[in-house]
Amino acid sequence: MLLLDIHTHNPSPNEHIKILNGHTAKTKNFCSVGIHPWEIDDDWKSRFSIIAEAANRANVVAIGECGFDLIKSRATKDVQQEVFKQHIELSESTNKPIIIHLVKGQEQLLQLSKNSKHKQAWIIHGFRGKPEQAKQLINAGMYISFGEKFNPGALKATPLNRLFIESDDSNRPIAEIYKSIADVLGLSLEQLALQVLENAKQCRVI
Repeated sequence: MLLLDIHTHNPSPNEHIKILNGHTAKTKNFCSVGIHPWEIDDDWKSRFSIIAEAANRANVVAIGECGFDLIKSRATKDVQQEVFKQHIELSESTNKPIIIHLVKGQEQLLQLSKNSKHKQAWIIHGFRGKPEQAKQLINAGMYISFGEKFNPGALKATPLNRLFIESDDSNRPIAEIYKSIADVLGLSLEQLALQVLENAKQCRVI
């Protein structure tokens, strides 16, 4: 059974479909390219120009991870917003979805989503928030990706057609993560796998 790992930092080969997070596209894997909010520095504009060029490669299927981290990022909120706006423009110009890192920046993200009127899918990766937060993001048209650690209430509050699954930086096999999520949702592994693949097609991830 084929499983989609929407976001991983693990380059090790396996039998499943994975989207490898990275700042370059020098891999045969499907991957995403972007500037993580932890890595925004004074040289981000020149780095972004390299990312923008790489984003046009066929194996790059998403932009990111990028977004907001108002706890760990050394960049100010305003700079993080400026960087994210560039990723929005890149997503729209390449017709590729965005993989979003979001820590304590939900208000800023929702406002940008409203103002930008984006057409490409926005996928919140590694979501561990509460059901109320998930509902806000879903009501704004976003997708939610869950990993090894998640809030069961938030998972249950997420419609199946807005759901993704990932391993992120975990060493746990993606099949085990799928199984734990399927159990909470009362689905078979096959039902969940097929739904996630359908969601990926709707977002033009694969």
